[in-house]
Amino acid sequence: MQKKLFFWLCYYFQELQSAVFTITMTENFIQFISQIVVFTEEELQQAAHLFSEKSLKKGEFWVKEGEYKADMLFVNKGMLRSYFLKDEIEKTFDLTIENQLVTSTYSYSFGLPSKDFIQAVEDTHIIIVQKENLERLYELSGKWERLGRLLFESYANEQEIRLRSFIAETAQERYERLADTQPELIRRTPQIYLANFLGITPQSLSRLRRKIVNK
Repeated sequence: MQKKLFFWLCYYFQELQSAVFTITMTENFIQFISQIVVFTEEELQQAAHLFSEKSLKKGEFWVKEGEYKADMLFVNKGMLRSYFLKDEIEKTFDLTIENQLVTSTYSYSFGLPSKDFIQAVEDTHIIIVQKENLERLYELSGKWERLGRLLFESYANEQEIRLRSFIAETAQERYERLADTQPELIRRTPQIYLANFLGITPQSLSRLRRKIVNK
Protein backbone atom coordinates (compact mmCIF):
# COMPACT_ATOMS: atom_id res chain seq x y z
CA MET A 1 0.00 0.00 0.00
CA GLN A 2 2.79 2.39 0.93
CA LYS A 3 4.66 1.53 -2.27
CA LYS A 4 1.57 2.30 -4.39
CA LEU A 5 1.09 5.58 -2.56
CA PHE A 6 4.75 6.49 -3.14
CA PHE A 7 4.53 5.82 -6.87
CA TRP A 8 1.24 7.72 -7.11
CA LEU A 9 2.76 10.75 -5.37
CA CYS A 10 5.79 10.64 -7.70
CA TYR A 11 3.51 10.47 -10.71
CA TYR A 12 1.36 13.34 -9.40
CA PHE A 13 4.43 15.51 -8.73
CA GLN A 14 5.76 14.89 -12.26
CA GLU A 15 2.38 15.80 -13.75
CA LEU A 16 2.24 18.93 -11.60
CA GLN A 17 5.71 19.96 -12.73
CA SER A 18 4.70 19.42 -16.35
CA ALA A 19 1.54 21.49 -15.86
CA VAL A 20 3.49 24.37 -14.30
CA PHE A 21 5.97 24.22 -17.18
CA THR A 22 3.12 24.41 -19.69
CA ILE A 23 1.35 27.25 -17.89
CA THR A 24 4.23 29.54 -16.99
CA MET A 25 6.38 28.97 -20.06
CA THR A 26 4.22 29.26 -23.14
CA GLU A 27 5.44 28.04 -26.52
CA ASN A 28 5.65 31.66 -27.62
CA PHE A 29 7.90 32.55 -24.67
CA ILE A 30 10.13 29.52 -25.21
CA GLN A 31 10.57 30.37 -28.88
CA PHE A 32 11.41 33.96 -27.97
CA ILE A 33 14.20 33.13 -25.50
CA SER A 34 15.51 30.26 -27.65
CA GLN A 35 16.31 32.75 -30.42
CA ILE A 36 18.75 34.37 -28.01
CA VAL A 37 20.07 31.50 -25.88
CA VAL A 38 19.38 27.79 -26.49
CA PHE A 39 18.08 25.84 -23.47
CA THR A 40 17.44 22.14 -23.09
CA GLU A 41 13.96 21.01 -22.04
CA GLU A 42 15.40 19.95 -18.69
CA GLU A 43 16.88 23.42 -18.11
CA LEU A 44 13.53 25.02 -18.90
CA GLN A 45 11.67 22.67 -16.56
CA GLN A 46 14.09 23.39 -13.74
CA ALA A 47 13.41 27.11 -14.10
CA ALA A 48 9.65 27.02 -14.78
CA HIS A 49 8.65 27.52 -11.12
CA LEU A 50 10.43 30.89 -11.09
CA PHE A 51 7.98 32.31 -13.63
CA SER A 52 4.32 33.16 -13.23
CA GLU A 53 1.56 34.41 -15.49
CA LYS A 54 -1.35 36.80 -15.39
CA SER A 55 -4.17 37.92 -17.64
CA LEU A 56 -5.11 41.59 -17.68
CA LYS A 57 -8.41 42.87 -19.01
CA LYS A 58 -8.44 45.84 -21.38
CA GLY A 59 -7.99 48.98 -19.27
CA GLU A 60 -6.62 47.08 -16.25
CA PHE A 61 -3.41 48.33 -14.65
CA TRP A 62 -0.35 46.24 -13.91
CA VAL A 63 1.16 49.02 -11.84
CA LYS A 64 0.26 52.59 -10.95
CA GLU A 65 2.35 55.54 -9.84
CA GLY A 66 3.40 55.11 -6.22
CA GLU A 67 3.18 51.30 -6.27
CA TYR A 68 6.19 49.00 -6.14
CA LYS A 69 6.55 46.16 -8.64
CA ALA A 70 10.09 45.14 -9.56
CA ASP A 71 9.08 42.56 -12.15
CA MET A 72 10.10 41.98 -15.75
CA LEU A 73 7.09 41.31 -17.99
CA PHE A 74 6.98 39.42 -21.27
CA VAL A 75 3.88 40.11 -23.37
CA ASN A 76 2.66 36.74 -24.56
CA LYS A 77 -0.48 38.20 -26.12
CA GLY A 78 -1.97 41.69 -26.21
CA MET A 79 -0.61 45.20 -25.66
CA LEU A 80 0.57 47.29 -22.72
CA ARG A 81 0.96 51.05 -22.53
CA SER A 82 3.48 52.76 -20.23
CA TYR A 83 2.88 56.39 -19.34
CA PHE A 84 3.41 59.02 -16.67
CA LEU A 85 1.52 62.14 -15.66
CA LYS A 86 2.88 65.63 -16.16
CA ASP A 87 0.61 68.44 -14.98
CA GLU A 88 -2.17 65.80 -14.92
CA ILE A 89 -1.66 65.07 -18.64
CA GLU A 90 -0.78 61.53 -19.74
CA LYS A 91 2.55 61.11 -21.54
CA THR A 92 2.85 57.72 -23.26
CA PHE A 93 6.48 56.65 -23.60
CA ASP A 94 6.19 52.95 -24.45
CA LEU A 95 3.83 50.59 -26.26
CA THR A 96 4.59 46.91 -25.78
CA ILE A 97 3.13 44.06 -27.85
CA GLU A 98 3.79 40.34 -28.26
CA ASN A 99 7.38 39.12 -27.81
CA GLN A 100 8.48 42.33 -26.12
CA LEU A 101 9.53 43.13 -22.56
CA VAL A 102 8.55 45.93 -20.23
CA THR A 103 9.21 46.83 -16.62
CA SER A 104 8.71 49.67 -14.15
CA THR A 105 12.22 51.09 -14.37
CA TYR A 106 12.18 52.98 -11.06
CA SER A 107 11.17 49.85 -9.16
CA TYR A 108 13.33 47.39 -11.11
CA SER A 109 16.52 49.45 -11.37
CA PHE A 110 16.36 51.69 -8.31
CA GLY A 111 14.15 49.80 -5.85
CA LEU A 112 11.77 52.76 -5.63
CA PRO A 113 8.00 53.10 -6.06
CA SER A 114 6.96 53.43 -9.67
CA LYS A 115 6.64 56.87 -11.24
CA ASP A 116 4.77 55.37 -14.17
CA PHE A 117 1.59 53.52 -15.04
CA ILE A 118 1.49 50.27 -17.04
CA GLN A 119 -1.96 49.58 -18.45
CA ALA A 120 -3.46 46.97 -20.79
CA VAL A 121 -4.61 48.49 -24.09
CA GLU A 122 -6.10 45.12 -25.08
CA ASP A 123 -6.90 41.96 -23.16
CA THR A 124 -3.35 40.89 -22.38
CA HIS A 125 -1.55 37.77 -21.17
CA ILE A 126 1.86 38.28 -19.58
CA ILE A 127 4.68 36.06 -18.31
CA ILE A 128 6.26 37.47 -15.14
CA VAL A 129 9.63 37.04 -13.50
CA GLN A 130 10.16 38.85 -10.21
CA LYS A 131 13.52 40.53 -9.68
CA GLU A 132 14.44 38.23 -6.79
CA ASN A 133 13.66 35.23 -9.01
CA LEU A 134 16.09 36.53 -11.62
CA GLU A 135 18.89 36.00 -9.10
CA ARG A 136 17.68 32.42 -8.61
CA LEU A 137 17.64 31.93 -12.38
CA TYR A 138 21.21 33.16 -12.62
CA GLU A 139 22.26 30.65 -9.96
CA LEU A 140 20.74 27.80 -11.98
CA SER A 141 22.85 28.38 -15.06
CA GLY A 142 25.12 30.90 -16.72
CA LYS A 143 22.76 30.66 -19.69
CA TRP A 144 20.04 32.48 -17.75
CA GLU A 145 22.48 35.18 -16.69
CA ARG A 146 23.55 35.66 -20.31
CA LEU A 147 19.91 35.81 -21.43
CA GLY A 148 19.08 38.39 -18.75
CA ARG A 149 22.04 40.56 -19.68
CA LEU A 150 21.27 40.47 -23.40
CA LEU A 151 17.57 41.18 -22.89
CA PHE A 152 18.20 44.11 -20.56
CA GLU A 153 20.81 45.55 -22.95
CA SER A 154 18.28 45.28 -25.78
CA TYR A 155 15.59 46.94 -23.65
CA ALA A 156 17.94 49.79 -22.67
CA ASN A 157 18.97 50.29 -26.32
CA GLU A 158 15.35 50.53 -27.40
CA GLN A 159 14.66 53.18 -24.78
CA GLU A 160 17.72 55.17 -25.90
CA ILE A 161 16.59 55.01 -29.54
CA ARG A 162 13.17 56.23 -28.46
CA LEU A 163 14.72 59.16 -26.55
CA ARG A 164 16.99 60.10 -29.45
CA SER A 165 14.08 60.03 -31.89
CA PHE A 166 12.27 62.67 -29.84
CA ILE A 167 15.34 64.89 -29.92
CA ALA A 168 16.40 64.43 -33.55
CA GLU A 169 13.29 63.42 -35.56
CA THR A 170 10.08 65.12 -36.60
CA ALA A 171 6.73 63.54 -35.79
CA GLN A 172 6.46 62.38 -39.40
CA GLU A 173 9.90 60.75 -39.26
CA ARG A 174 8.98 59.00 -36.00
CA TYR A 175 5.71 57.75 -37.51
CA GLU A 176 7.38 56.49 -40.70
CA ARG A 177 10.13 54.72 -38.77
CA LEU A 178 7.51 53.06 -36.57
CA ALA A 179 5.50 52.06 -39.66
CA ASP A 180 8.63 50.44 -41.13
CA THR A 181 9.80 48.65 -37.99
CA GLN A 182 6.53 47.88 -36.17
CA PRO A 183 3.57 48.09 -38.58
CA GLU A 184 1.50 45.90 -36.25
CA LEU A 185 1.83 48.53 -33.55
CA ILE A 186 0.56 51.21 -35.92
CA ARG A 187 -2.40 49.05 -36.92
CA ARG A 188 -3.52 48.05 -33.43
CA THR A 189 -2.86 51.10 -31.28
CA PRO A 190 -5.87 53.39 -30.69
CA GLN A 191 -5.25 56.75 -32.34
CA ILE A 192 -5.33 58.69 -29.07
CA TYR A 193 -2.52 56.54 -27.60
CA LEU A 194 -0.49 56.45 -30.81
CA ALA A 195 -0.64 60.23 -31.10
CA ASN A 196 0.39 60.57 -27.47
CA PHE A 197 3.28 58.16 -28.06
CA LEU A 198 4.45 60.26 -31.03
CA GLY A 199 4.14 63.48 -29.04
CA ILE A 200 1.36 65.02 -31.14
CA THR A 201 -2.41 65.48 -30.92
CA PRO A 202 -4.86 62.99 -32.50
CA GLN A 203 -5.85 65.73 -34.98
CA SER A 204 -2.22 66.20 -36.00
CA LEU A 205 -1.86 62.45 -36.43
CA SER A 206 -4.90 62.38 -38.76
CA ARG A 207 -3.37 65.19 -40.87
CA LEU A 208 -0.01 63.41 -40.86
CA ARG A 209 -1.58 60.19 -42.12
CA ARG A 210 -3.40 62.01 -44.92
CA LYS A 211 -0.18 63.74 -45.89
CA ILE A 212 1.71 60.44 -46.10
CA VAL A 213 -1.08 58.76 -48.10
CA ASN A 214 -1.12 61.66 -50.59
CA LYS A 215 2.67 61.74 -51.09
